This record gives sequence, structure tokens and C-alpha cells, in this order.
Amino acid sequence: MDQLRRAIKSDFSLRVVAAVTTELVIEACARHALRGVEAVALGRALTAGCLLTTLTKNDSERLRLELRGTGPLRGILVDARGDGTIRGCLQRLLTPEEHERLSVGTGRLRVSPAIGKHGTLVVTRDLGLEQQYQGTVEVVSGEVDEDIEHYLNTSEQLPSVLACEVVLDHQDRVQRAAGVLAQTFPGGDETELDGLRELLATGSLVDLLRHERSCEALIGFALGGEAHDDMGGSPLKFLCNCGPERVRSVVATLGAEDVESLAAEQAQTEIRCEYCGSVYALSAAELRELAADIRRERS
Repeated sequence: MDQLRRAIKSDFSLRVVAAVTTELVIEACARHALRGVEAVALGRALTAGCLLTTLTKNDSERLRLELRGTGPLRGILVDARGDGTIRGCLQRLLTPEEHERLSVGTGRLRVSPAIGKHGTLVVTRDLGLEQQYQGTVEVVSGEVDEDIEHYLNTSEQLPSVLACEVVLDHQDRVQRAAGVLAQTFPGGDETELDGLRELLATGSLVDLLRHERSCEALIGFALGGEAHDDMGGSPLKFLCNCGPERVRSVVATLGAEDVESLAAEQAQTEIRCEYCGSVYALSAAELRELAADIRRERS
């Protein structure tokens, strides 16, 4: 089972969060038929979303990541919740030619050619309060975890090191996925993060994940074996909150006339959830009933 685990360095200089996200990334990629650079880009974003929902310790928190780039993938959407559930999707899939051209390299696969080195990253935190918190930064590299780390350091002003990795098998399918987030406490010494940042720059997380690793092993890696206190863990899983009622609500936004037009065009209308790939069908009769409901609510 995928898991997220928290720890604090024993001298209270750093907090570390580690996540093993292999199963949820495999499921997300299977739902969207992703492999290669597509799978790596979405997998890193999903892993980062899991790690970022730990910052408020609020199970009802909802965090949305929207990375828009100038590359062929166009962007990534991730919707994560404090209870450990997450979903996500790419804005566009690659053509076979693009996939073969971009899914190359050894060691850490660079996703910036697919995402683009220019664009914006928008992070929205919804704590269930009257107002949401939203921060926006410019894309600095087109590498998902690097851009989210940049956001944490500049927009939320939390000295941070973030690394998320997806290891592929010989068929370009997801084999393992995991990530680590290390942060200083308010007023702490930011140089405490330098060692981990230098270690990650060598591609050591990719090498570490050539074999299956636990969250505890990832925390030990991030802290260089230094003593730490375990702060507990929680399960992670891919889960989408779409369903027939939500689909009806979305279709209803078209208005009664447009819904009736859909009913007149074909016997059945299919609606696909962009986050999980599930397909829902509404018959012409159901659409006409929905249109009637819309009119009753407006009268």
C-alpha cells in the first residue's frame, strides 16, 4: 500500500515528509494510458501533491496544482486532499512521434521538453474556510518538482527541498514512484538543506529507487542517516469523486436549451471525467428530464 510518513530531525532543525506513491501513479497512468515521459510528468506531480497536503495537518484540506507550460503536454492538473486521496491528469497526450522523441535518456528523465520551460504554476489551498489561498509563480525549469520547490521557497516562503521521482521499466511503464520533502522550521538555518539539495542534484534518488524502498528508508536518505523522531504515517490512494450526480451537475451548467439539443442529436451522450478517465452515459430521455429539472429550478 502507498504511504506517506512524517519525521522531525532529533535536533528540531528539519521536518521531512516521504511518500511512496507507486500504486497510485500506476493506476493514474493506466486510467489515462500513459507511459514514458507522460507517466513521469504526471507521476511526479501526483507525488508532489501528496507531499504538499501535509503542510497544514488538516484532513479536509484540498490542494490543487495547475502547471501550464508551452510544451506539447500543455500542462498538468492535480487535485489532492488531506485524507490521502489524489487524482490528476495531463492537458494533452503526446503523439506517437512526440513520445518517441521525448521519452529518451538515462538516469533522471527530463520532462521539461514535454512541459516547456515557460509558463505558470498555480497552487490553490482550500481549507474549508470562506477564502482560499492561491499562489502563482512563473515556471523556472519545466521540471515539475523543481518548479514546485521554487513555489514553496518564493510564494509560501518555506525554505524547502523537494524531489519526486518515477522509475520506468523496459516497456516505459511505471515501476516505482516516490518523493521526499524537507523543510526548515521558522527561523531555522537554511543551510541545513544544502546537503540534501546537492545529493539530489546527482540523481541519487533515481538510483535509490532502482529497488523498492520504504518511507522510512527515504527519510533516512533525506537526513543522511541522522537521528530523527517518527511522527506517524497515513495511506495514500488514487481516488476520484466523480459520479453520475456530479456528471448531471456539470451537464446542467449548459442550460436547459442546450441540454435538450444534445438529447435531440443522439440517443446517448457520453461524458468522460478528465481526472480519472471514467465515462458516464446519459440517454436522451435522461437529458430531457434534466432539462425539465433545470427549468423547474429557475421558475
